[in-house]
Amino acid sequence: MKNVLVAEDCKIIRKGISAMISRCQVPVDQILECKNGLEALEIMGNIPIDVLITDIRMPEMDGITLVKELQKNHYIPRIVAVSGYDDFSCAVDLLRCGAREYLLKPVKREELNSIMVKLEDEIQQEQADKRTKKALCYSQLRRILLSENVTGEEMEEAGRLSWFNEEEFSVVCGGKTLTDLQNTRIFSFPDLEGCHVVLMSAKDAKDLILSRGDDCSLGISDTCHGLWNLRQAYEQAKQRRIHAFCMQKEGSKTGSSCLMPPNELECFVQRIGTLRINKNEAFLLEITDRVKAGDIEGVQFQELICQIITRVKEFYGRILAVEETTPDRLCHMLEFDNIDEYCTEIRRVFSCINQRALSENDDYKNRIKLEQALAYINENYPRNINMAMVSNHVSMNYTVFSIAFKEYTGDNFVSYLRKIRMNEAKRLLSETDYKIGEIGQMTGYEDPKHFMKTFKWAAGVTPSEYRKNSRVRDGKTENITPKTKIVTF
Repeated sequence: MKNVLVAEDCKIIRKGISAMISRCQVPVDQILECKNGLEALEIMGNIPIDVLITDIRMPEMDGITLVKELQKNHYIPRIVAVSGYDDFSCAVDLLRCGAREYLLKPVKREELNSIMVKLEDEIQQEQADKRTKKALCYSQLRRILLSENVTGEEMEEAGRLSWFNEEEFSVVCGGKTLTDLQNTRIFSFPDLEGCHVVLMSAKDAKDLILSRGDDCSLGISDTCHGLWNLRQAYEQAKQRRIHAFCMQKEGSKTGSSCLMPPNELECFVQRIGTLRINKNEAFLLEITDRVKAGDIEGVQFQELICQIITRVKEFYGRILAVEETTPDRLCHMLEFDNIDEYCTEIRRVFSCINQRALSENDDYKNRIKLEQALAYINENYPRNINMAMVSNHVSMNYTVFSIAFKEYTGDNFVSYLRKIRMNEAKRLLSETDYKIGEIGQMTGYEDPKHFMKTFKWAAGVTPSEYRKNSRVRDGKTENITPKTKIVTF
C-alpha cells in the first residue's frame, strides 16, 4: 500500500491512528494527516490516496460531506469511517455514501489491523485484475494494428477494454524519443514493425506536436474515432513517419530503386577490412542524400541496408560473434529518430567491423612471421643468435616482435631459446658419447663453464650427472663390461 490519509480533528486520536497504521501487518509507504475535510480534499487533489480514514464530525467540512464530494472524482479511495458511539446513525449514512468499513472510538489496534489487511488484499487483487485487463487489451490492439482480418467480436472486446470508442484518438509512430512519454492513458508499442507506436487521445497528440515544434520526426495520423479506423490510422501514421524520418516533404513522388546488383554488393562487402572502406562510406552518403531529396523511397533504402547486412553477416559471422557486434538493429531504421542518426550508426557499425577485420589481418600476418621466426630459431640455435637477428630476419619491429613473441609462445625470447638448447643438450647427453664441451658448442654455448652453469640451473644437476642418471634410467649400465687388454700368443 502506498498512501494512507488520516482525517481527524483531534490531534491525539489522529496521531494514535497513524501510529497503529505504521505498526500494522500491511507495509505503507506514506501516512498523511489532516484535521478536516477541506484539507483532505486538497491533499487528494495532489496525491493519489489508497485508503482514507476519516472522522465523521470535523470542523469546516465533516466526514459525510467529504465522502459526498469525493464521489465527483474520477478515482475514489477506499474509505474507513471513524465515529463515537453517539454518532452511529451518522456512520450508517457514511457507509451508504461509499465508506467501506467502520471503526468505533476508541479505535482498537486489532480491528484497525484487520481492516488494513482486508483492504490491502482488495488493492492487490484490483491491481492484478488491471494488469490482466491491460495485457489483454494490448494483445487485442496489437492484432488490430497488424491484421486486416479482425472479427467484429474482437473489435467489441477491445472496445470494452479501452477508451477508443468513447473519444477521438490519433496514432503516433516515432523512434526512441517516444519512450519519454508519461501518460497512463496511452497505449505504447515499443517494437511494432520496427517502429515505436503510441495510441493516444487526439488532444494529447496535438499537444505533442506543439511541444516538438518544427523539429518533429514523428508520423501522426489524422484524428479518428472508433477501433474500426485504427489500422487505417496506423498505416497513415507509418507512412508519415517514413517521410519525416527521411526528411522528405509529404506527398513527394518517389519510386527509384536502389537495390545493389550482386557484383556491387560483393565489392561492398570485400572492401570491409581494407583501406578502401572510404568508398563504402561515400556510397552510403550518396544514397542518403538521394533519399532526402526524394529520389529514393525510404522503404527501398531500408531494403538496401538489409541486403548489405545479410551479406556482411554471412561473410563476417565469426568476427561479429567475437566482437559481440549485432548489426541486426540496422534492419529496423525507424527505431532511430531520423535518417542522419541512422546513417551515423550504420557507419559506426561498419567501422567497428572494418577495424576488427584489419586487426584479424594483422594478427594473421604476425602469426605467419612468428612461425617463420620459430623455424629460424630451431635451425640456428647452435649459433650465437639473439632477438634482434631474428626480428630482422622476419622484418618485424624489435619491440612489436618482443610483445608478439611472448603472446604467441608464452615465453620471452631468451627463455624460449634456452629451452630449445637445453632440450637438445639433454638428448645429446642421453644418446651420444660427445664430450660435455662439445655438446655445449653444438647447442650454442662457446664457453663450457657457461654451458654447465646454465644446464645445472635448468636441469638441477650437472651435465655429467644427467648423463649418468639417463643411463641408469635406460638400463644401459647392465651391458657395460670392464675393458681388458687382449694378449695374443
